[in-house]
Order: sequence, then C-alpha cells, then structure tokens
Amino acid sequence: MTSNPNRQYENEQYKRTPDPVMESGFTNYERLLVELNNRMYYPKETYEKFLNENGLLAEDTFDKNTDHAQLLETVYSILQTLLSNIDMYRKIETEFVTSGEASTALQNRLKDLRAEINRIKAEMHYTDSDFSFMYYTR
Repeated sequence: MTSNPNRQYENEQYKRTPDPVMESGFTNYERLLVELNNRMYYPKETYEKFLNENGLLAEDTFDKNTDHAQLLETVYSILQTLLSNIDMYRKIETEFVTSGEASTALQNRLKDLRAEINRIKAEMHYTDSDFSFMYYTR
C-alpha cells in the first residue's frame, strides 16, 4: 500500500522506519492488538476486515508516520460496535459489575479515543478533500 504524503506527521517525527526484512516494528494487526490490550473481542479475520475498511492491510508493517490515525480509527470502529453489544464486551472485560458501568467506561474510552484521533489528524495535516467535513456537526 502506498503512503499518502498528505497524511503524515510533519517532518516524519517518528524517525525509526520499520524494516520488514528484519521484522522490526509491528504489523498493522499486531499494533491493533496492542491498542486493544490484546483483547480478542472478535476473531482475527474480523479485525483484518476492520483494518481493511480503514485502508490498512493486516500484514503490512505499521508506520506511525503514515498509519497512526487510520489504526486508531480502526480501534474506534471496533469499540463502537461493542457499545451495541455490551454483554460481549463484559464477557472479555470482567471487572464491570453492571452493564451500565461497562457502557459508561466504554463511552469514556471512545470519547478519549476520538479526541486523540482528532489531535493526531491535526498534527498529521490530515486532509482528505475540500469537502470532507462540509456537513460535519457535533
């Protein structure tokens, strides 16, 4: 997959370029698991589909300079689906006594994650097109 120069940190602040031959760095799938604290809410194939929806291939080497926002968007998408199936979330995250507690914790995580994604997109000078947020409201 080719990198989009409009979607990267200014001056490539993350200097260490992963070397796929030496297998340094993470694959996109491995990095996704790190972001999800190695929680398997879904099978691997489902995670790969989520990555693909956000423009990433599971087996490609993760490059923080270009893939960071897309990976976090993938995490957000996965967690968003769990909000509608809170019992599945509670099956993995067992520290919550009630569904309400689990839902509140997940909503807070989604809110924090969205703020982080917005911050990263601003730092990366993330521009899709002139019409990306034409009708965007909060």
